[in-house]
Order: sequence, then structure tokens, then C-alpha cells
Amino acid sequence: MQNTYVSTLDFLNLLHTFSRVITANDHQINLLELRSDNANLGELWEVIAPEITANKELNQYAMRKFTYELMHALISAPIGPVELPCDFEDDVFS
Repeated sequence: MQNTYVSTLDFLNLLHTFSRVITANDHQINLLELRSDNANLGELWEVIAPEITANKELNQYAMRKFTYELMHALISAPIGPVELPCDFEDDVFS
């Protein structure tokens, strides 16, 4: 096994790409309604995978692992429920 040096720039590039992919697909991700009783991370990966696999410079294994670990941590220990105002859908979808 060969050792590979990972610089802070590599890490920041991964985070930047992850942020860009999540932002570009935020509506589809929100439709998944991910939560502790609905941790459908496979569907999450299906939403974001095309952009990640299209970028041949990315370590796809690292991106997938990062996505799963981050989402698992967020779902397992949420800060608190998000209460939406009763007219939220009317405001957004009207």
C-alpha cells in the first residue's frame, strides 16, 4: 500500500465541492425529508452522485464516506426540531 499525502488544500477542495453539490441539489435533498426515522442515505447518494462521479479529480470513495458519516452524525444527534410556520408551504409554493 502506498502512502498518499493529503494537504489542507485537498481537504478544502473536497469541502468546497461537497458544498457546491449540496447547494445545487438542495431542493431534491429537502424532498427526501431525511431524519432519524427516515435516514435514506442511499437516495441521498443517488441525488448527488452524478455530479460527484462526473468530476474525475474527486476521490469518490472519500466523498461517499464523508456524505454518509456527516449525514449520520447530523441525523443521530440533531440540535433540535425545525418548526415551520403553518403558512410556509403557501408562501413558498404559491
